[in-house]
Amino acid sequence: MSETEQLAEQEESGETESSVERYRYVLTHQEAHELRHWWQRLTLDPPALKRITGAPAYPRGVRAALRRCDTVESVMLTEAFRHLWQGLEDRAWQKTPPRASRAQRIDTWAAIAGIACELRSETFDAPLGKRLGEKRPNTADTPRISDLRFQQLLDCHTPEELIRRFRRALKLADNAGVSTVRLADVVALWHRERNGQYRPEANQRFAFVMSDAYFKARALKPGAGG
Repeated sequence: MSETEQLAEQEESGETESSVERYRYVLTHQEAHELRHWWQRLTLDPPALKRITGAPAYPRGVRAALRRCDTVESVMLTEAFRHLWQGLEDRAWQKTPPRASRAQRIDTWAAIAGIACELRSETFDAPLGKRLGEKRPNTADTPRISDLRFQQLLDCHTPEELIRRFRRALKLADNAGVSTVRLADVVALWHRERNGQYRPEANQRFAFVMSDAYFKARALKPGAGG
């Protein structure tokens, strides 16, 4: 069974909603739902999408145009971002009014859209840090991203730098094997901290969340799984 088929069964059973709930630090339940629905329509082919939702796929060029953007401003002008933003405004934020300002939300969600569009397929509940710390295929002890490059990933200073480095990291991860929601959540966490909004728990901050998953995966012995 493919990852997409597994995700479809999880959504039908309600497993997806309850499991994602445990691992979100910023995104609300409804934001996570709207994001995954948008990503599915943006990325999945029609047969795979039909198993999950009756909504049609976006035209192929919509994702391509988004992937060409390298700034939050250019992302904001795309059709893909308008679809995502409209869904959030019409559904997610009608039920739970957001605390962040509109300007902060636009910056955050533009970065999320610009990064999430690179993901070709997802593995439910898998954090980006874990995927990057996994061993490269056909190597004994070489992670998908080096420790040095991983540290650089944690040290982004602008949204454009974040988009560029996260896209590069996803490419090293074969643009797969990561949860769309958990990917978006760490991007949103970075944005909150950039605005001086740190969670009181140190183990729920951007650098720790990313590093904990990465180094746990690095510590696994070849063939240990996990």
